[in-house]
Amino acid sequence: MKQLSLKVSDPDALKKIPLEPGCYLFYDKSGTILYVGKAKALRKRLSSYLTNSCQKPDKTALMLKKAAYFEFIVTISEKEALLLEAELIRKHRPKYNIHWRDDKAYPFLRLNIQSKYPRLSVVRKRKRDGALYFGPYESSQAVKETLRFISSNFGLRTCTDHTMKTRSRPCLQFQIKKCTAPCCQKISYEEYRDRVAQVKLFLEGKTAPLIKNLTNQMEAAAKNFAFEKAARLRDKIAAIKRISEAQTVVASMDANWDLIALARKVTKGFIGVLRIREGIIQGQEIHALNIPADETDHSLISFFIKHYYMETLPPPEIIVDKGLPDKEVLEGLLKDISGNKVKIKWSVRSHRSRLLKMAKQNALVALNTFIEQQETWKKTEAAIKKLLNVKKNINYVEGLDISNTSGKQTIGSLVAFKDGKPYKNRYRRYNITEIEGPDDYEALRLMIKRRLASQNLPDLFIIDGGKGQLSAVAEVIYNEAGLENISLLSLAKEHGDGQEKIYIYGETAPRFLPNHHPALLFMQRVRDEAHRFGILQHRKKRDKKGLSTILKAIPGIGPAREKALLKHFGSLKRLKQASEADIASIPSIPHKLAQRIHEHLKDSFHG
Repeated sequence: MKQLSLKVSDPDALKKIPLEPGCYLFYDKSGTILYVGKAKALRKRLSSYLTNSCQKPDKTALMLKKAAYFEFIVTISEKEALLLEAELIRKHRPKYNIHWRDDKAYPFLRLNIQSKYPRLSVVRKRKRDGALYFGPYESSQAVKETLRFISSNFGLRTCTDHTMKTRSRPCLQFQIKKCTAPCCQKISYEEYRDRVAQVKLFLEGKTAPLIKNLTNQMEAAAKNFAFEKAARLRDKIAAIKRISEAQTVVASMDANWDLIALARKVTKGFIGVLRIREGIIQGQEIHALNIPADETDHSLISFFIKHYYMETLPPPEIIVDKGLPDKEVLEGLLKDISGNKVKIKWSVRSHRSRLLKMAKQNALVALNTFIEQQETWKKTEAAIKKLLNVKKNINYVEGLDISNTSGKQTIGSLVAFKDGKPYKNRYRRYNITEIEGPDDYEALRLMIKRRLASQNLPDLFIIDGGKGQLSAVAEVIYNEAGLENISLLSLAKEHGDGQEKIYIYGETAPRFLPNHHPALLFMQRVRDEAHRFGILQHRKKRDKKGLSTILKAIPGIGPAREKALLKHFGSLKRLKQASEADIASIPSIPHKLAQRIHEHLKDSFHG
């Protein structure tokens, strides 16, 4: 690939651009990438940007006003340009390109078949590493339920390779019959691989051949008078049948489709994906897109297909609700990804048409819900602005809270809300170790200093507390840091009637709002979330410290064994509930010591 940089104002720039396929990147004066595009013929495509022969869309005209220079990269083929464009957009996220704004990737189940004893694990991204990936699942709950079902019925290990190598005795999962303990040779290699093959069939949705295979094994076991084995196989078959019957058959068994539909309004769009495997609905997903002005529907669908199938193996047939001019190029790209021929279709009938409408309806519901939430937030934001007497937007809000136990283990918790919704990627906890004794004011000052050292500061801080807490934070924000553009308030509940006092910086007396006022309800939500988030971590720390104190009092437990117990059980509650066998499952804990630990805990709490 060749790359060349040219000024947008250069009148001879077009003469220097070849007619070959490739990608182009527009930059502003500071070197920030504004837009990335691809072209079948670079000179023809870029002439639409660099000449005044035609009226340009608003988005393009605005981008060109800011553009100082551009670069182009020549590729061997249009397909290579397509791949490069997708990678450049993913890496640089240019302002004037479509953005796929999902907060998280959908989960997959990964089966590492190259291992001697394959394990199942939950991952967020597929890799070309020789493992098998199943999914994506529509939620983390769905993938966890599937994993639990497989563990209960097939007994595949879920522990890491390192844990398996260091095991000297079976763990608790083996004792509760959720693992076959290949780490300790409790199952033969051949039988374990047979179970792996069964899991593969189950995850592929091929329950009919799986049930037939298990039925043959059950009958053979019964003939050989292995009635316990036959009973286990019977129960497994019944469980798989229950799962199969709960799935809805919507087409013939050879139907392996993804149906993709778009719902959009101005700069916001939602893509609905309905996955059909073996004629059964395997799941649905909703993906959000931030859309620059003037983007066509078919460009949005095309963009989504390029990016989505970089992470997810495409089925033999993809059905879309818009015609795609670059259909052949996309099909070539998808064939390279999957290794098999992939067809993209539209204008479909019968089952496909009905299911496409379902995908469209799901996307429309997501769009309408988003619009309703936006309208609700606009009203709430307007109420907050009126309360604070400010004209600036209040889009990003953070809540602060301090928790401790008698002045010890002080923790500062910070939660974030964007456009009225929790923004959990920005949640933070601060261990405040610089002070002794209960001093919320100083703890808040230390916490806000550390927060201001980071980027992406909010429009508004909401503090759990009264006028003193507000003053402590204001001193740092306004007097020390000089950040006049950040708004600040605190929320304190009156003990008498439960009415909330709202303290706003610069005002002497507190404000009061009606109980159902939208601004008050939002502020309470932020305050309560900050409190919940802090208390959760505080309890974990307190439990671990309590557990550590108790363990140190037991003869035979040194730092290494204490660390192993803390890591395995995590909390005093879990250790108290554990049996002697559970405790003895830790490699460094012999049976006699496990009995001593169990007796000590029993005496401590029930004596």
